[in-house]
Amino acid sequence: MNNIILIGSGNVATHLALSLVSCGYKISQIWSQKIENAKKLSKKINSHAIDNLMDIKKADLYIIAVKDDKIETIINKLKNKINNVVHTSGNTDINVFTKHFKYFGVLYPLQTFNKTNQNILEFPLCIEANNPIFEKKLLKLANKLSNKVELIDSQQRKIIHLAAVFSCNFTNHMFSIADKLLAKANIDFKILLPLIQQTYQQLGKNTPSELQTGPAARKDINTINKQLDNITDEKIKNIYRIITNSIMKNDN
Repeated sequence: MNNIILIGSGNVATHLALSLVSCGYKISQIWSQKIENAKKLSKKINSHAIDNLMDIKKADLYIIAVKDDKIETIINKLKNKINNVVHTSGNTDINVFTKHFKYFGVLYPLQTFNKTNQNILEFPLCIEANNPIFEKKLLKLANKLSNKVELIDSQQRKIIHLAAVFSCNFTNHMFSIADKLLAKANIDFKILLPLIQQTYQQLGKNTPSELQTGPAARKDINTINKQLDNITDEKIKNIYRIITNSIMKNDN
């Protein structure tokens, strides 16, 4: 599978494209609804930009790297016209391809992508295929891209994606709230970095439940009430209550 066509031009598509090219694969076409976006990425990897799915040519592998709610639209336009196709979604079932393609699967990078991180080598890649033949091909490609390749079925992948939302997306939102609280007191968020880093370092040695500390874990009602009094934003106060109650009831 040396000749690949990439359908999408966002962060996931960009990092996959850069990694694939660095591993010796050729990206012959890049599709995007906005031709400017496809051209921007294609210039980085010497590819050809298109904005019409009907212009897609023959390739060894087609990677659909678009938003989840656009995947079925793409599939409906390409069904019975291409083969060897995967999507990169954490929350979309492999069966979305059923009846339309002979060989299909999932190539899901377990990472939050932005404009800076590019080294997929250290990111887990979750692989799923509809048959052993295509699975073998996907594994060969994935093992060139990443040191951490896992065979994961659709239900497992959805749980992983859900867990990632809690552990990454929600956690970062907590950082944003902390940043706002500190900013009101003219304190730099960086003061929390040693505390945050220490917590993450300990996760490899202990379970999250074992590492839980703070007033809620101690059921320190006096401190909890004082902290609630210090929160003026009702939305933040409600979040504090919900999480505190969850910890105190050991629902985590």
